[in-house]
Amino acid sequence: MNKKILIKISGELFKSDREALDSEKVLAVAEEIKKAKRDDYDIGIVFGAGNIYRGRNVKEQGLDMSLAHYTGMMATIVNALAFRNALSSLQINCRIVSKIGFPDVFGSSNPLDIQKYFQLGEVLIFAGGTGNPYVTTDTCAVVRALEMRADFILKGTGVRGVYDADPRKNPVAVKFKEMDYATFLSMKESTIFDKTAIVMAYENRLPIYIFKWDKGSLRKAIKLKAGGTLIK
Repeated sequence: MNKKILIKISGELFKSDREALDSEKVLAVAEEIKKAKRDDYDIGIVFGAGNIYRGRNVKEQGLDMSLAHYTGMMATIVNALAFRNALSSLQINCRIVSKIGFPDVFGSSNPLDIQKYFQLGEVLIFAGGTGNPYVTTDTCAVVRALEMRADFILKGTGVRGVYDADPRKNPVAVKFKEMDYATFLSMKESTIFDKTAIVMAYENRLPIYIFKWDKGSLRKAIKLKAGGTLIK
């Protein structure tokens, strides 16, 4: 039986100086998934939507918080549609799964159907968050990982893992190779993974590996050898 992995990918990877959703950037990420798929893993993907919409700007825009969360969910669907197109262009069988109903476009989010899709060899793209406001895409990633019975979560980011301080501000910040859930939760300033999601992962003993997304890094991360941080 293939190992199952849930990959949480920042929407920022799709963004260029020219546009929020750059087709070349999208294709580059899809090519990394294609390489990982060669190793016979069942792969689920959750995207952030920071390339299109950032919730941190809600107060400045005067939006209702619930509406802002739904806007973010729709932005993840835009990313998912673009990514499905990129995977299909690389001859990768894939399917978008969402709690938000577009039955002519999306597959069923029923956990039994999810297992059937994996048996067909499909890469699953989980879009639209959990369908509920006030839930981050990190928490969505944990929920989807549990539904698909993932062995672990990989999160590709702009930094190499979890540090004792922000490495972009502190040049002597120390990176953790491995840490337990409680240690991460005790770190007041760490925002690299939502703490509500960490609690859920802890309760279900779901390991999380955080690494820097670069060309070729995903296949290393799958083997926990991308120089990142393992939380377990």
